[in-house]
Amino acid sequence: MALGSQSLSVYVALLCLSAGLLFVSRSVHGVGSPQSSSLLQPYDFLYYSGVRAYFSGDWSRAAELLEKSIETKQTLLKVQRNYTVRDSLWDLWLLDGVQQKAECLRFCTGRHITPTAQLPVSTDIDYEFGTRNPYNFLQVTYYKLQKAAAAAHTYFVANPSHLEMRNNIEKYRRMEGVTDDDFQDREHEASSDWTQAAEKWKACVNETLRLIEDCRVLCEVAPQHLPEDRGVDTLSLSLLSCRHYCVTQVATRPGRISAQEDHLPTQLEHLHIAQDVKGALRTLRSLLMFYPSDKDSLDNLQLYYETLGGDTESPETQPAQEIVSYVQRSLQEKKLLYFGVENLDFSFTDPVSSDVGVTITMDDEVMNGTNRVVLDGVMTEKECDRILHLATVSASVGDGYGGRRSPHTPHETFEGLTVLRAVKVCVEKFLSAMWGGGISAFRVLLHSYFRSPSGLFISFTHLVCRSAVAGEQEGRLDLSHPVHVDNCLLEPGTNQCWKEPPAFIHRDLSAVLYLNDNFEGGELFFTNRDTKTITARVKPSCGRLVGFSSGPVNPHGVTAVNSGRRCALALWFTKEKLYGDRVSTATS
Repeated sequence: MALGSQSLSVYVALLCLSAGLLFVSRSVHGVGSPQSSSLLQPYDFLYYSGVRAYFSGDWSRAAELLEKSIETKQTLLKVQRNYTVRDSLWDLWLLDGVQQKAECLRFCTGRHITPTAQLPVSTDIDYEFGTRNPYNFLQVTYYKLQKAAAAAHTYFVANPSHLEMRNNIEKYRRMEGVTDDDFQDREHEASSDWTQAAEKWKACVNETLRLIEDCRVLCEVAPQHLPEDRGVDTLSLSLLSCRHYCVTQVATRPGRISAQEDHLPTQLEHLHIAQDVKGALRTLRSLLMFYPSDKDSLDNLQLYYETLGGDTESPETQPAQEIVSYVQRSLQEKKLLYFGVENLDFSFTDPVSSDVGVTITMDDEVMNGTNRVVLDGVMTEKECDRILHLATVSASVGDGYGGRRSPHTPHETFEGLTVLRAVKVCVEKFLSAMWGGGISAFRVLLHSYFRSPSGLFISFTHLVCRSAVAGEQEGRLDLSHPVHVDNCLLEPGTNQCWKEPPAFIHRDLSAVLYLNDNFEGGELFFTNRDTKTITARVKPSCGRLVGFSSGPVNPHGVTAVNSGRRCALALWFTKEKLYGDRVSTATS
């Protein structure tokens, strides 16, 4: 039942009054009402001013403005957090309540910032601060002021592939008077002994929870882009979805696409290891809130019970209340989101669950790279056999390769089936089994894993089988598919990758679904940009899906197929809707 406009006004007024009283109570402890002279300036203006001073060579001024932009952004977030009143899930369904509450928050925040600072910042600024680029400018500025090492290291932590910064750090290490203690990540500090480690991990857990809350606050004021014909239910679900995504956003390192898996539970595991028995029991019970049936945790729980005897129900051994609240709130919100998916035509992508039979076999760390994953269990043997049968019946020599039967090597023949040809020959089974359902499911799976904030559209699909030519394998030294990058032209001599035709520059994410393993060779491998240094190998098997970003961080090739027939479904995805469902006559 919706509230009337008068009731709404009272409701919103009470929200603002509650927020004001909350902040006043905090003001007594040192955060007073600001004077007009102390209003916060726009941090994007401070940042741009600092960059201008940087390029003008005014190093002291640049350092002052860049530092102030970082400090202002952090202070603004603190102000917004102080004024946020915790709501119930019921509040989300009140007519216009979400919009009115956002307006209330903007009004209260406006008491601490200048009118110009109330304007939304651009996505470019969000990107600059998200990748810690202010520290990039600071490290050069501080080099001029003899304070470069910490700023350079802070930027490099978030941008490990930045070659120039790596060289700068090596240069700083060789400078007289610079020690290892100078290379500190200004957003993180290491710890050594167990007591300090426990304190640091506890602070890390608290900081993660705080950052999630900060992100949720930003969802309140961020504009929700919805079709005009959608009502308050969709607005509320959109807000919930934004809040739910905060967990992934906080767990994603700057410059990366995929989030760190089990970010908060992993921190709890480290905290549990570093604590004494009572503290470990408390943290273990908190961890069990996430995985209540985890065997190792349950075994440890029994061990702690035996160690502590009857002293296992004291308040200090109960799960942390903030973790209990966090998990319960997350479950409640997810129930509402799934209700919206099932009943209100709302779209929501949940992270990959181990319950669906898909397992993460290899990730970035195992594959020695960036934005790479190997998922097993994506298809069953029966499903693989079905598509293999379609390939045998309907695939045509050279289809997808301009009619060339051996596009990459004379030692193999290539047979393919593109969606275009499937339409022409009316292969309805292939279209219904793959295009209509399977490929879309793979898209959702990869989008869930990499958690790209942009939409992901199917760009091109190609079922291809490579067969070794009998009698042509002896002394063979070539590859089934030479090393290449999917969306740019790789130049190994210079390590440059040119984003220009004939490269498919619109491709953002690549994937290969393997259908069989009864052949020799045919392994997928990744290299550095020199195309020679192999960083990872993947052996094909039925139902194994390899996903990776299509850019220059992932040069890859295929080893020679020496015997048998290797079949796989190649897929490419794009963030640009213009290129979605694009049927091409060539493949890379």
